[in-house]
Amino acid sequence: MPQGTDLRASLVDAAAAEIRESGWFATSTNRIAARAGLSSGVFYNYFSDKADVLLAVYERWVMEEWAMVRRVFGEPGVGPRQRIDRLVPLLIEHHAAWSRLRHALAVLARDDERVRAARLQSRITQIDEVVRLVGRRSSAKLRAAVAIRLMMFEAVADAIAAGDADAMSLDRRTLSEELASSLMALLVSTNPGRG
Repeated sequence: MPQGTDLRASLVDAAAAEIRESGWFATSTNRIAARAGLSSGVFYNYFSDKADVLLAVYERWVMEEWAMVRRVFGEPGVGPRQRIDRLVPLLIEHHAAWSRLRHALAVLARDDERVRAARLQSRITQIDEVVRLVGRRSSAKLRAAVAIRLMMFEAVADAIAAGDADAMSLDRRTLSEELASSLMALLVSTNPGRG
């Protein structure tokens, strides 16, 4: 039987699987605990409520996303455009694989202050990370440019994941190329020698 942090990780794993399969609103703390092979009482030893475990799943999702970004940007001998072209489909697929989590975050961030605060803090951290990746000193203008691209990327990737792009007869590949061009423009505008 797992102990301590292993039990918590088991609950996060179970919550992640439940969210991916059934969606956030169709699951319960009892289903999460049962999926982890634990009693519902054990759930509350590690999480105050269902939203609390959602935040742990979201934190894991963000860490996985940034692991992809760092891996792609850490590849030696690869130019900026090739990195962006490799990264965009990976990120879109990550959003698609977790579309139910993304949907829950969007809905809950409107009404649950903890979820809203966690989402905003995550975005601030992501802006900081992108600023570091582009290799420039942070400024209000650069942070605004990064924030716009970040929110645009999130919205488009989530729209693709939700099937909205297909419903509007928009080609996924073209949308991906446009996202890549927007990210490349950010790199070039902040680092003129990188084009």
